[in-house]
Amino acid sequence: MRRVPALTFLLAGSLAHAGPSCALPTGPLPTQTRAVFILDTSGSMRGIGDGRANIFGRVKAAVKGYVRGARPDQVELVTFDTGPRPARSYTLPGDAARWNADLAALRANGRNTYLYRSVARALAPLAARERYATTVFILTDGIDNDPKAQYTAERALAAFRGRGPLDTLHYVALGTDIPAAAHTALGASGYGDGLTAPVGQVPDLTRLGGGVVTVRDPAQVPVPFPESAPLSLAVGEAGDRVSLAEGRVTGGWARLNVNGRVPLGTPALLCAETTGGQVRRVLLRLNVPPAPDLTWLNPGADRTLAPGETVTLRYRLDDGADVGGAALTLPSGLVGELVRLPGGRDLGVRLTNVGLEPERVTPVLTFAGGGGVPLAGVTGAGAATIPRRTPPSPSSPDGSRSEGSPLPRLLAGLLGLLALGGLALLLLARRRRPRSRPRRAPRPTLPPTPAPPTVEGIQYREDRTLALAHADGLVTAVSAPLGGPFDLGQVARVPHLSGLRLEQAQGGLSVLRVPADLEVSQGARLLEAGDVIRPGALLGVAVARPARSPWPPLGTLVGLGLPLRLRADGVTLHVVGPYGDHALTLPTGVTDLGEAFGAPVLGGLKLTPSGSHLLLADVPASLTVRRVADGTPLRPGTYLPPEVHLDLPGEG
Repeated sequence: MRRVPALTFLLAGSLAHAGPSCALPTGPLPTQTRAVFILDTSGSMRGIGDGRANIFGRVKAAVKGYVRGARPDQVELVTFDTGPRPARSYTLPGDAARWNADLAALRANGRNTYLYRSVARALAPLAARERYATTVFILTDGIDNDPKAQYTAERALAAFRGRGPLDTLHYVALGTDIPAAAHTALGASGYGDGLTAPVGQVPDLTRLGGGVVTVRDPAQVPVPFPESAPLSLAVGEAGDRVSLAEGRVTGGWARLNVNGRVPLGTPALLCAETTGGQVRRVLLRLNVPPAPDLTWLNPGADRTLAPGETVTLRYRLDDGADVGGAALTLPSGLVGELVRLPGGRDLGVRLTNVGLEPERVTPVLTFAGGGGVPLAGVTGAGAATIPRRTPPSPSSPDGSRSEGSPLPRLLAGLLGLLALGGLALLLLARRRRPRSRPRRAPRPTLPPTPAPPTVEGIQYREDRTLALAHADGLVTAVSAPLGGPFDLGQVARVPHLSGLRLEQAQGGLSVLRVPADLEVSQGARLLEAGDVIRPGALLGVAVARPARSPWPPLGTLVGLGLPLRLRADGVTLHVVGPYGDHALTLPTGVTDLGEAFGAPVLGGLKLTPSGSHLLLADVPASLTVRRVADGTPLRPGTYLPPEVHLDLPGEG
């Protein structure tokens, strides 16, 4: 006879009835657990009489192991042979010593197996169903031999009148088959199941399900289910924040995703489907520490990413929040990293599209202590390109190609001779040029202009001085005048703060003007002209939300911030703002940047590739394109320098 593998026998004798569905019960739910052991102590458990093996010591060890591993709050012990012995109750951990002593003193020295009578009398007094989730174990190696026919399996299971919706019963037949009457009664009960273990073996009772599990780390939830059992989850009102991370038991654990805040003690029902179609259940109490609150600092960031594009989402943490060990949970096609200085409250989430589908996805910031916070959604998009123009092929007047005509060959030969002649004349002229004439010095290569600093906060200190908090964690002081209005962007040399005009007043710092593309906030309140900032205040600075301008004149460039610069990298044009970089590879022909970016404010600004450079084809009267190096305005027909500044209408 083939041996049954060690883990297979747990399910080999399972009843093939449809167990309870995975749905969270209504009404009050239990907060504690109770284990009830109905233990056969007839002599057959020691191999005496009709016993097939001496397994009583192993049975006691399995019972003790369950109590040690599952840690029930209450234990009920009922032994039986010719009827049940008086039940003994233990409240743990206070009665642990008495429980261990009583279990060790048990002896299997009885006669007969009055099974159904004993089960009925053990189940009948069980109550307090709203307090306990009860798991009952019947462990026997025999069949009922009670002479009184009124004691049946069906009657025994029906005696559990105080049963709660999550209570379960496991009939464990040790080295024997489950009688047909018990098999039928268990299948019809709605709360019981049965299994058969091979002769001389006792199953691991902790794998049979039931009870209440307190979840503190959603990434590792210990579950009393067989390995690789399929899982399902019922959560109730918190269903939009709690879900399964994996659909099967792995290493004795289930794994959950908890996004956002979940009230302590939130219930969830975890179910596992075992061989034979049974559903085993365990009640979860979610005590996951709440994730820190995050304040989104740049809601105007362009989050529609073409392949290869990157956006940095900036957030500020609550005071005292700890994100040590935090990690990003990202959908396929999106990669990212966290950027944060130790001890700082601000963090950046840098996301790059490496293959996103054209749909909105939501990254999640998951914390080491459990829980996570959904971040701003990101949308995948195709590369921003303009259809290439195909140059017309030479053709005859009637539209047919003239490949076989000798005329083009003759013209090509004449043009080649003319070109050679022109080259010879040019060489001759260079030889006759006076040697004393100095050569023109090569045009110096301008060094790349560093990106302007990104400011995320303004400190107005008690001594009435100003300081700027940068994205990299640095804090720099600002030499602001004590009398008269001033432009903070000009004084601090931070371009995206241009237009923020302030003045020292009697009660503090008076706000004269806030540019439309900035949000300056104190706490949850946005500042506007006329407000007075008291000394000791910390202000937040962010790009204004695009919703404030339903028809943004900057189109897909909204969120880059102002001012804007153009940076040429071969035939790729970068539109750069304080908060981002948008790249566009220009096709052959003339490209209108207003059309390419859906930005009316750039309409008429045209560029075209010329070799490995970009040529400025047209500049509308409403715009000024200035070289960053010296501020010189550029005119159509000139090559685009490595970096230029755009003066937009109404800017500043």
